[in-house]
Amino acid sequence: MAAIPEKIGKYVVSDEVARGGMGVVYKAVHPSLKRDVVIKKMSGRGSAEARERFKREAQILLDMQNPYIVHLFDYFTEGSYRYMVEEFVDGMALDKLIKKQKKLGTELSLLILLDACYALKYAHGKGVVHRDIKPGNILISRRAEIKLTDFGIATDDTFENTEPSITMNRTKSSSKDSKSGENADATIAVSAPPADATIADTGVTKSGTMLGTPAYMPPEQFVDSRSVDKRADIYALGIMLYEMVTGEKPFAVSTPEQMVSAVRKGHYIRPGKIDKSINPIVDRLVKKMLKANPAARFQSVDPIIKIIRRYLKHFDTHELRILLAKIIISSNPLKIPEFVPDKKDRVFLGIGVGFAACAVLFCLWTKGLVHKTVLRPWFTPVTITMQMPQTHGTGLPVYAYFFKNDGGKIPEVRGSRRSFIGSDSENAYIKPVYLRPGLYRIKIVAGSYVWWESVSVGKENTNFDYSFLKNAYRPLSVKINVRDDKGKDLNSLARCTILFNGKWIPIKEMPAKRFISGNVWKIRVTCDGYKEELFSLLIDWYQDEVIISANLHSIL
Repeated sequence: MAAIPEKIGKYVVSDEVARGGMGVVYKAVHPSLKRDVVIKKMSGRGSAEARERFKREAQILLDMQNPYIVHLFDYFTEGSYRYMVEEFVDGMALDKLIKKQKKLGTELSLLILLDACYALKYAHGKGVVHRDIKPGNILISRRAEIKLTDFGIATDDTFENTEPSITMNRTKSSSKDSKSGENADATIAVSAPPADATIADTGVTKSGTMLGTPAYMPPEQFVDSRSVDKRADIYALGIMLYEMVTGEKPFAVSTPEQMVSAVRKGHYIRPGKIDKSINPIVDRLVKKMLKANPAARFQSVDPIIKIIRRYLKHFDTHELRILLAKIIISSNPLKIPEFVPDKKDRVFLGIGVGFAACAVLFCLWTKGLVHKTVLRPWFTPVTITMQMPQTHGTGLPVYAYFFKNDGGKIPEVRGSRRSFIGSDSENAYIKPVYLRPGLYRIKIVAGSYVWWESVSVGKENTNFDYSFLKNAYRPLSVKINVRDDKGKDLNSLARCTILFNGKWIPIKEMPAKRFISGNVWKIRVTCDGYKEELFSLLIDWYQDEVIISANLHSIL
């Protein structure tokens, strides 16, 4: 095994994470931020096309400022080697999680898929198609944070005709323990028929080039990777969902050639038939996402997000994320419990009641009219009003949960979960919850804030007015990376200042106690010989970290 270097650039190397034919991945420490990072070192023996793809990945990641996507801190060259410095995610990749747990169940799988959809919604919004969505590229931290990584073969609107055409050679392995044989999980680049097509070595993709991981590629990506769009990523998400709930891939083949045939036929056993405990919503999602014809799939991740959120609203997602974190931390697989949804507004109708009567009664029940009238002597309407901090139009969803304070198990009151209406305004509120008089506990969840109160409910209408969030704020931290338009590192030369009390002061001199969320902050980046960049940032009350990538343009 090769010796681990003590330093790479300004970074102190602590460990080797992975090694492959294309290069090495190290764990290191950022000298100024004092946090762990990952350094990807590209082998100096790589082809010109591979080096260009490595650089292109860095350029794409530079614009990806999103909590669901791994952050790029730096890109530089030393000698014949190229390096990328990325956020270190302390946890494991989804493929390792599936290997450990075998199956993740409906709720955990949909929670992971939802965050992956958020990442792709952001990337697709910037015109970026990932083209290599798979469990190995989904990282899960020990705090159950889910992040998309590896944009090595991604494409966007600004990088047309810049991909290499390589004949039947693997360019990259999907994981540290991938083998060089016929592995459908390895990312490959091959040139498809006709056999007499000229192989270009100019870095220009010819029609018929295939890039990606066969096990997760849709039919059109096998034909020509250059022409695929975001619907290819949606297809790959469908494969990933199938694998999370069943522990298997839908097409059990071992070579890219067999995969092409299987994908085009589109025959697979639906998840619900493999495991009866899988909710039918998974079958419906997979069926739509794995359509061979791109026009028949979901045309964006938006409807997928909507379907998953509608399903998960019946569960405590905070508890789901806690379980996911425990699974990541545990060295052994954990038993995933059966999650019972909170079935709201269920109406039990007697046998023989006519259809019209059922419809009327159901309408009265869902609108709370039955509790207001017939059941009012036994149930008390309870509402909550919450004074919210000032926001800038990106209000955080806030939820209320009610529990029976029985001095024992503290069970949740069935059908009592509520989301606050108007959480981006000064006063938010919930629709009434009807409770029998007695002792209860209220849990309010707003992002990372969890608040409990023990309350008593009598027979009179009750409203709880809370203001604990009104003046909430978080201390801010800022990370600024400065480069010029050619990629030159300007961090040591640039001056970063912030407007404070009407004066521009160095950002390092900004009083920490005054640098808080819930404000508009102006940050200026200047450097001799370059045009300045001014950032006017609206920071909402619940946000606590600002990451700025400033690209300065020469005035010469």
